[in-house]
Amino acid sequence: MIKKILLIILWIATAQFAEAQRIISGKIIDFKTKQGLPAASVFLSNTSVGTNTNSAGEFKLELAGPGRFNLIVALIGYETYATEVSLQENITGLKIELKHQVAELEEVVVGNYDKKGWEKWGIFFMEMLIGNTPNALNCKLLNKDAVKFTFSKKENILRAYATEPLRIENNALGFDLTYSLTQFEHNYKTRIFFYQGYPLFSERKPKNNRQYQKWLANRADTYKGSLMHFMRSVFRNKINEEGFEIKRIIRQKTPSATIRLNGEPLMEEVDVLINKPLNGDSIAFAIDNNTAGLQFKDYLQVVYKNKVMSPLYIRSKRDITLGDPVTAKLFMPDASKVVSVLANGSYFFGKDILTLDYWAWSEKLSNLLPLEYRYPQ
Repeated sequence: MIKKILLIILWIATAQFAEAQRIISGKIIDFKTKQGLPAASVFLSNTSVGTNTNSAGEFKLELAGPGRFNLIVALIGYETYATEVSLQENITGLKIELKHQVAELEEVVVGNYDKKGWEKWGIFFMEMLIGNTPNALNCKLLNKDAVKFTFSKKENILRAYATEPLRIENNALGFDLTYSLTQFEHNYKTRIFFYQGYPLFSERKPKNNRQYQKWLANRADTYKGSLMHFMRSVFRNKINEEGFEIKRIIRQKTPSATIRLNGEPLMEEVDVLINKPLNGDSIAFAIDNNTAGLQFKDYLQVVYKNKVMSPLYIRSKRDITLGDPVTAKLFMPDASKVVSVLANGSYFFGKDILTLDYWAWSEKLSNLLPLEYRYPQ
């Protein structure tokens, strides 16, 4: 009996330690004047942990347990500040200096933008940022007037800017998002699209319990087979147990069957699937107790066998049929780099890993879940 009581006491102490709160506090000041900046938004990206600075520019964030996050500071008229923080211990006494907006954005704000930009590119903007997913049908951008567009004919590049954080209602998942957009760029020549921003979540108030239960069900369905689900599986080394199957894809050059140049077949790159499932140890390893390293060469095909792809996605694809499981690709442009993956599914050095196929379509703001999300077991 004594041993059992001792074990229980130790377990409770360990559990309390694991859930011990962490604090980040400091002051936000102007880069030039060194004066405190009130009403600046300070938050941990992709979480619901956030606050505003007081009249002296001071702030304090509290969260449960340690972790690694992007700390974001946003204020209209200033550049968005972002830095990575590792919360193994409390971080206090921070002094963060905000710089005024770059000249390019100031010109956009005062009028150097396409006055009919939303009419021309608003639908494209919504599709690329919020998505075409079923959840997107229940999302609403509340301040679309804050979005300004410029188009460079010389570069053939469309750019979008936000003069204030975007406010998005997600009535499919039950969240309000405040999204600090820092980059939105589409190159029509190379067909490369890139956007970057930092979301802050807050729970919406349901009308009744039925709506709340619907939100919970939608969150669980959205989570299954998502990139967050996959990354958490990588961290726990339970890729196969969680329903994922990964295989390597090699790109090889082969003579074209239809295109010829000077009488010779043009060499084309084709994807060759190596039809042999990989285990988690072949692409991931433990960096330390809190971090897993993800590293692979070529491409990875990731199949989630427990869920089929959305009909909305299948409509735009010729080689996919209804009932096919979720199938995506991952690519690391530089295979010598290591992507750090944490237990909550967040990953760092994100530009070093690219999503293609289904995840390129589904991983939009309409399907975004906060890092605190826990799938119901």
